[in-house]
Amino acid sequence: MTTGHAEDLLDIAPCGFFSFTDEGTLVVVNDTLLGMLGYTRDELVGSHVETILTLASRLFYQTHFFPLLRMQGKAEEISLSLSSKGRESVPVLLSAVRREREGKVVNHCALLSVRERGKYEDELLRAKREAEEALRSNEQLVQARQELQLRAQELDQQLHRLEQNNQELTRISTILAHDLREPMRKLSVFASLFTKEDRQVLSLTGQRSLDRIKAESARMDRLLTALQQFVSLDMTDEPTEEVDLNDAVSSAQQMVSERTERGAPKVRSEPLPVIHGRRRQLVMLFYQLLDNAVKFRTPEVFPQVDIDFQVLQLNSFRAIKDKYRYVDFVRIVLEDNGVGFHGRYSDYVFEALRKLDTNSPGPGIGLAICRKVVESHGGSISAESEPGRGARFTILLPLEQ
Repeated sequence: MTTGHAEDLLDIAPCGFFSFTDEGTLVVVNDTLLGMLGYTRDELVGSHVETILTLASRLFYQTHFFPLLRMQGKAEEISLSLSSKGRESVPVLLSAVRREREGKVVNHCALLSVRERGKYEDELLRAKREAEEALRSNEQLVQARQELQLRAQELDQQLHRLEQNNQELTRISTILAHDLREPMRKLSVFASLFTKEDRQVLSLTGQRSLDRIKAESARMDRLLTALQQFVSLDMTDEPTEEVDLNDAVSSAQQMVSERTERGAPKVRSEPLPVIHGRRRQLVMLFYQLLDNAVKFRTPEVFPQVDIDFQVLQLNSFRAIKDKYRYVDFVRIVLEDNGVGFHGRYSDYVFEALRKLDTNSPGPGIGLAICRKVVESHGGSISAESEPGRGARFTILLPLEQ
C-alpha cells in the first residue's frame, strides 16, 4: 500500500483523526474530522490543538489527558467535547497513542462522535425512570390490594357480628312481643274484672293495691311497646325511597294530635327538601321530637316548634380515618319552646330508658329512637338546651343513601 493510498483511506475513515506535537500544534487532520467540525484543513493544520476543544475539555486536556498520554504513551476511551467552527459542542470518545518518528514525537488521536450515544443513554435513563415508576405503582397497587383485603376481612367480621346481633334482637323482640307482654296483658285483664261491688268488699289497702296493679300494668305495657319499637328499628326491612320531609313532619304532627290528649304543637317550618330514606322511620323521628315538645312544654305556654334547614357538604366516612368522600347533607335545626334541660345532659337524653325527671311522662326512649333513626341513615343528631329556654336539636342527614 502506498503512502498516498494510506492517506486517502485515513481521510475517508469512519472516524475522526488528528495528530499534534507535544507543543500542541496540529500536524494532521482527516476529512472526517473536518466534516464533523466544519473547518478546512488550512484552518486547522498549524493551529493549536485546543482550537478544537471546548473550554471544559481544554482544562481536562491540560490537567489530565495530555499528562496521561505523556506518562503512559496512550489513552483509551476518553470522553471529550470538541468545539466546531460554529462553537457547537460535539461529544466524542477518543483514544490516543504517542509515536516517535525521525526524532520527533507526535500524538495520534482517533475519535468517534457519541451524539447518538447520548440520545440512547437519555432514552435508557427515561426507560429506567419509567420502569422505577411502574415498580412503585405496582407496589402501591399491591399495598392497596392488601389494604382492600384487610378491609374485606374486617367487613366480613362486622357482618358476622351484625348477623349475630340481628338474631339476638329477633329473639329479644319475640320476648317483648309475646313472652313479656302476655303475662302483663293477663294481669291487666284480671285487674279489670274487679267490679265496683268487688272493689267495695276490699279493704282500703286492697283498693289501693288494685289501683297500683292497674297503673303499673299500663306503665309496663307502654314500656314494652316502646322497647319493641326501639328494637324493631334494627330489624327493619323497610326499603329506602324518596321522602318529602314536609310530608314526614305533617304526618308526625297528625300522629301527635291523635295519640295525645294535649294536642300537637304548632309547627313553623320552611319548605324542607326531599331526601332518600325510610319513610316510616323518618316520620317516627319527627313524631318523637314533636311529642317531646308537647311532653316537656312550658306551663301555660302553647308548645311551638320552629324548623329550619340548610344543605352542606360533609365527609360521609365516619369510622374509617383518612378516608374522605364529600356528599350533600341536609342540616335540620328543630327548636321548641319547652322547659329545656341543663346542657350537661345533652348526650344523656339520647340514651334509652334515661329520664331526667322520673315523674315526667313517657318511658324515656323517644330521643333514643331519634338517634337510632338518624344513625341508621348515616347521619347524626345533637341537642343544646338551657333550663327554661327550650331545646334545640340539630339533625344531619345525607340527601342520598
